[in-house]
Amino acid sequence: MANMRAFISSQPIILVLIALVAVFTIVADGFADAANITNVLRQTSMLGIVAIGMSIVVLTGGIDLSVGAVVALATVLVAGIANTHPPILGINLALIAGAAVGFINGVLIAGLRLQPIIVTVSTMAIVRGLAMWLSDSRPIFGTLPKEFFQLAEGLIAGIPVPVIIFAVLAVATMLFLGNTRTGRAIYQIGGNEEAAVLSGIKVGATKVIAYTLCGTFAAVAGIILTARMQSGDAVRTGMGWELDAIAAVAVGGISLMGGRGHLVGAICGVLIIGFLANAFNLMGINPYWQRIVIGLVLAVAVVAYNERIRAFLLSRRRAQQPARSVPAPAE
Repeated sequence: MANMRAFISSQPIILVLIALVAVFTIVADGFADAANITNVLRQTSMLGIVAIGMSIVVLTGGIDLSVGAVVALATVLVAGIANTHPPILGINLALIAGAAVGFINGVLIAGLRLQPIIVTVSTMAIVRGLAMWLSDSRPIFGTLPKEFFQLAEGLIAGIPVPVIIFAVLAVATMLFLGNTRTGRAIYQIGGNEEAAVLSGIKVGATKVIAYTLCGTFAAVAGIILTARMQSGDAVRTGMGWELDAIAAVAVGGISLMGGRGHLVGAICGVLIIGFLANAFNLMGINPYWQRIVIGLVLAVAVVAYNERIRAFLLSRRRAQQPARSVPAPAE
């Protein structure tokens, strides 16, 4: 219990999530219904998978704006290939494509020392354009088998399959970050890249791994989304997901400068965004306000955590200052 209290005190976003759920239960009719909560978890699990990958990249001090385009490309590949080949071929190709986009991002950023935001904006445009070219900018309704739809709509022990996939990937990523040399290196690179280099960490290779995982997770989300939509769409699918993923990461307390934060916070951030959107819909609020609120939440989170970072650095600076000697009183 003591460890649990300490963990919750270090992750105040958990208390924020609980408070929001309590408020929405009161003000939004039907919010607390089991069917509604299940539906929200099913919908947010795909964004959550993208946010897991984004968290890994942000912890290195980087960012990936191409994840939404990778999601769209994955839906096009799975739905399009299913018209002429077994769906497993499209699934594998989508995973390879997502990993390849992430790998290219990592190589350009780590190898050529380019700015992450410039590289990933470029790949975002390229990947989205490729998806539009492959689909002729029209939705693709592939001849997908009914078994494939269970990937999005199925239940295991009453729990939606996408939620199970999300949970498994989240736990696996936590173990990876906390219990492997590469995972700890990701934190060290984000905390102080120069110190990481001096300590013998292979910074370039670690960044490539981080971006490759991010692209792969985005492809996984796209595969599940294809099963949910029963189609592929290069134009509208994944639009704004990069903003939502970054917002979830920032709201969850992962520093956008890298090196600090816990994946549990990002998961809570995803749930907060999902519950906000659902509550707004139930209350009949204009959906455009959802984007405004998410933008405001992101801005507030960045300001709040910047203040925490300043306070942390100030406390360290004071601790490193030598204590001033107090002159003895004159006799």
